[in-house]
Amino acid sequence: MNDAATLEAKKLRPSDLWRLSTVGLRTRKLRSGLSALGISIGVAAIVAVLGLSSSAQAGLSNEISGLGTNLLVVQNGQSLSGSTAELPKPPRP
Repeated sequence: MNDAATLEAKKLRPSDLWRLSTVGLRTRKLRSGLSALGISIGVAAIVAVLGLSSSAQAGLSNEISGLGTNLLVVQNGQSLSGSTAELPKPPRP
């Protein structure tokens, strides 16, 4: 009788794992191709989003620096309760 307590878990050797993976890639070519396509589209989307945000930040910085330092003023506003809101302290370099 074989019960679960007497059975040992067997691990695949690296050579067996390599052989099994190559067989899977060769027999399921469409699945492999679509998986590679999905991964590449995902990576391209992340690169595009990061590139757009950094270029927008650079454009805004250039636009603000073009205005001059004396044209931009930051002041306290009002909170939801109507009292004066506190500005956060700038980080130390």
